[in-house]
Amino acid sequence: MGILVKARLRGTGMDDRYGSVMLIVEFTLVAIFVVLLLLLITAAGNLSSTGRTVERVERKLDRVIAHLGIEGPAAEGIPPDVLAEIDRCIWSDRRAEAIKHYRDATGHDAVTAKEWINQRAASY
Repeated sequence: MGILVKARLRGTGMDDRYGSVMLIVEFTLVAIFVVLLLLLITAAGNLSSTGRTVERVERKLDRVIAHLGIEGPAAEGIPPDVLAEIDRCIWSDRRAEAIKHYRDATGHDAVTAKEWINQRAASY
């Protein structure tokens, strides 16, 4: 509590009440900070576990697709991580981005890339 505030409140009986109010305010701010910190930690943990869950589901789905013999257009020469990104783009209806990834990976022209992306999307 500031010296000027103490001097003004001295003898008025408000000195103790002001100190109590400040203590409550400080305690409340610390409690809010702790709660926000815990929420941040929890959210960060949930995000990382969600990413791992998605990867596990994608691997399982790939196994089911392979077991059932479902084939899309051949993906020779495309690295697996680029192919996964192309699939994510197709699933989220970002075909132009999928075409760009395909062209970057293979060097094919836009028409060929569009046809390949459309064939792959139709095979899902």
